Amino acid sequence: MLRLLTSPIFQRHDTGVGHPESSARIAAALEGIERAGLSGSVRDTSERHPETLRMIRKVHDPRYEREFEDACGRGGRLFHSVDNPISNGSHAAATEAVSLTLHAADEIWQDNSADRAFIVARPPGHHAERATAMGFCFFNTIACAAQYLLERPGIDRVLIFDFDVHHGNGTQNLFESRDDVFYTSVHRFPFYPGTGASTEIGSGAGRGFTRNFPLDQGGGDSVYLESVEHGLLPLIDQYRPHAILLSSGFDAHARDPLGGMRLTAAGFGEITRLLVEAAAKTCDGRILSLLEGGYDKEGLASSVAEHVQALE
Repeated sequence: MLRLLTSPIFQRHDTGVGHPESSARIAAALEGIERAGLSGSVRDTSERHPETLRMIRKVHDPRYEREFEDACGRGGRLFHSVDNPISNGSHAAATEAVSLTLHAADEIWQDNSADRAFIVARPPGHHAERATAMGFCFFNTIACAAQYLLERPGIDRVLIFDFDVHHGNGTQNLFESRDDVFYTSVHRFPFYPGTGASTEIGSGAGRGFTRNFPLDQGGGDSVYLESVEHGLLPLIDQYRPHAILLSSGFDAHARDPLGGMRLTAAGFGEITRLLVEAAAKTCDGRILSLLEGGYDKEGLASSVAEHVQALE
């Protein structure tokens, strides 16, 4: 069973007129779910998961979390850089993204009431460092989910696959010295944020548990699928994760104004199907997928439609 989660709280994160990371992205993603015939399965919730703040403060410096809350509360408009516009609802929205993702994790790996989930949330999170906001991101939601799952009985290895067009520097840096989270990414390179070279493989105990698949500008379905089939899938077979988490950015779509790549909606669907097949072999088919980037409404809607159909 596929769980689909969102929340009206995401509308509170106001990035200003004309900003690409706007609440219209939620509407576009939900349009994609409707096209897939699954809109009746979407659940809106604002119930705070009891472990939300503890996970945020474990992944991030607690002083950073309070700094962000204070900045939003006093009416700040930027946080750490011009890339990160905020409003008085931004802390609530970023916190809600983590909360929903933890709820989904419980339903998949604790309650067994779902096999897979897709969380339609904003702001995105994969650029957020331990104490630094970057690239529209404030809390590293997927990292919070990984940390939470590693505290659950029977989960010792988590694999994160990030297919946003931008490398998830924050997620990589948070786990690069650990072997209980295998971070993998396919992305345009060189490109923002400047990380994600194939030579970045982790350090210390985590050496070999980071794997990047950088692609030249303009790459389409064939190069993405080659990276997944011949690069990622063998790693999943070797690592045998107990949980697979997806940082699902759809900004590599050919229509996206920020990406410069040529992936199609069907390509996103095929990537997802390959991941579902791999998960069936290693972790009982269980996958948690979280919306990251994607800034063209039609590109996002069509890609999400293919993604959730493949997850179903």
